[in-house]
Amino acid sequence: MKAQFIFTLTSATALVVASLSLAAESKMKPQEFCPVMGFAINKEVYADHGGKRVFFCCPNCEEKFKADPEGYLNKMKEAGFAAADTPKMQSDCPVKGGKINREVFFDHEGKRVYFCCADCVAKFESEPAKYLKKMESQGIELEKAPQPKHEIRESGAEEHHHH
Repeated sequence: MKAQFIFTLTSATALVVASLSLAAESKMKPQEFCPVMGFAINKEVYADHGGKRVFFCCPNCEEKFKADPEGYLNKMKEAGFAAADTPKMQSDCPVKGGKINREVFFDHEGKRVYFCCADCVAKFESEPAKYLKKMESQGIELEKAPQPKHEIRESGAEEHHHH
């Protein structure tokens, strides 16, 4: 009986400690500053570590973070800032819900959306906002669409080939 009581007390204590740590994390502010240099973050420069996404002011800081990720995550936590959860990448078709085929995609406003089949691409094109909102509500982050490479040529300039 005494052993049962101690086990129950230990379990209850563990729950209270876990609750306190969750409460402390919920009071944490979203990351606003680079954990390396302390400057404002650039949402385009980040690293994912242990299920968390950490933003930086520049690529140099991203490299410094990779040398000691736990140290920088602790530094952020001590300052009252929480790293964001790593977003989920798209794995299901937004129209039919089946597995995506990476050969079937549509680039919409700089983002690449994958589908299971060409029929779903047409449905997406008719109501993109509906499907984008659905994916966003599921915490899915879309890949950036590759930027087309533009060749700049001077008008009237002739090309010369050297052999």
